[in-house]
Amino acid sequence: MVRVALMLIPLSLGEKLAARYRGVSTRLAAVYPGLRYDLINAQIPVGPESYAFCAGLSAAIWAVLAAIFVLVVVKVRGIGGPLMVLGPLLGFLLVWIIFFLLHIRYPKLLSNSVAEKIDRGLLFATRDMLIQISSGIPLFGAMANVADGDYGQVSLEFRKVVNEVRSGTALSTALENMAVSSQSKYLKKTVWQLITAMRSGANLTTALKGIIKLLVDNQLRSVKAYNAELNFIVLIYLMVAAVLPTIGTTVLVIFSVFGVLGVTPEIYTGLVASGMFVQCLIIGYVNMRRPRLYE
Repeated sequence: MVRVALMLIPLSLGEKLAARYRGVSTRLAAVYPGLRYDLINAQIPVGPESYAFCAGLSAAIWAVLAAIFVLVVVKVRGIGGPLMVLGPLLGFLLVWIIFFLLHIRYPKLLSNSVAEKIDRGLLFATRDMLIQISSGIPLFGAMANVADGDYGQVSLEFRKVVNEVRSGTALSTALENMAVSSQSKYLKKTVWQLITAMRSGANLTTALKGIIKLLVDNQLRSVKAYNAELNFIVLIYLMVAAVLPTIGTTVLVIFSVFGVLGVTPEIYTGLVASGMFVQCLIIGYVNMRRPRLYE
């Protein structure tokens, strides 16, 4: 069973509980109608009701822990009155919503990561197939060699096709099944072009050359788009790392002369800490947006 990040309830246990509380699990699954397809694409072998119930129960546990933490902070600070009740309650609701949405969206993120892995190895796999087919090897033999090769997620996808064909399924039907179930739009395009070439009797090498050109153009476009985006991000980073702390410190010093604000160690520490936090966020965003073409 697949392990979902930050989910405290095992999916196997969630299936049993969801069957018992079917009304609750059905209402939770209705929050995100596309959950069924995301679970299929992410290859998580549970139903949407079971997964949604696990997500809601796990989020409730995180929310209870957050409410206890807020309650302890309120008591330590000596805060009384309505805040003693509203604080933990608002903390519970906020944390439950955040973690529930995080759990619900996780299969979509997982399926996107699988598609990225397929796109990375697809160019090399199609080049290998082009060389083999140009040498006289049939399409199924070239696909079997790719399935046995070291092309990561692409080899796993082609291995499914090879296993279906060896079990008696027609090659075109197996390719159609892969095109329908695949998370990568470029693998879908590749497979449909191969199916069209097979059925029309066209030259497979010509179809593969067109597919390779499409994949190369896509990689060049992604690198150029990232380069254009990186210029703006570097400008923002320089402002946060150098300009804003300097200007902020200068303004605080000027205000301290007029007795408005003093440059206390707490304020200066908060200024430095907030700058470092924003810098870490920008670095993480740059790393997330970086095209991973050859990893």
